[in-house]
Amino acid sequence: MWDEILEWYNGVSPNKARKKQLKPVIEILKNSFKFDSVICIETGASKDFATDGAVGTILAKASNLTGGEFHSVDDDPNVTEKSKNLYDSLKLTHHQYTSDSVKFLKETSIIPNLVHLDSWNVNLKNPLPCALHGWREFEAIEDKMPVGSILVVDDNWFKGTWVEWTYPHKPNERIDIDYPILGKGALIWHFIESGESNWVKLSEDVVGSNEKLVYKKIKSSNTFPNLSPMTSY
Repeated sequence: MWDEILEWYNGVSPNKARKKQLKPVIEILKNSFKFDSVICIETGASKDFATDGAVGTILAKASNLTGGEFHSVDDDPNVTEKSKNLYDSLKLTHHQYTSDSVKFLKETSIIPNLVHLDSWNVNLKNPLPCALHGWREFEAIEDKMPVGSILVVDDNWFKGTWVEWTYPHKPNERIDIDYPILGKGALIWHFIESGESNWVKLSEDVVGSNEKLVYKKIKSSNTFPNLSPMTSY
């Protein structure tokens, strides 16, 4: 199923470069997602193929094909409306919410087996707020996810990578990643790398590009650490 969904995405998306980026994630889902139906929550709503790649459409397609559910939350009502229009145009069944994602994840009664964290845009000049937000999302939803669930965290860069940072009214700037990892999943990565969590990493730590982190839950009941040692960027 997952290979067919990727081909479907490649057919509807004008952004052909995304197919290469998504292929490793699709391979992981194909080999490691074992539930009969996809119950997915996406934070940071996919709104179009040009600017954000609309990765959520792949997850919505999977939920539709398996008789599952797809839920997308964003704190910007304009983004929520654009996301609704996108999914409607592709004839995908979906549920859209306008809310702070952490609040939504804390309060939801949805039991997801696939979660895609992609809210709070990364600022590599000041990466901590984004990483903290990703951690709080993870902390809010992790306990609700059954064993075997998959977590995907977007927009991460590993040490040794450099990024061309663009500005609207001045020359671009090269930023070299000197920390082990920067991005939305940085604190989640540190926690799971410690070996004290109930999750295992399925993705590779690839240097040189924007990477998605992929994890699988292997047992219940995490004890979360004090964040202070992990936030010293």
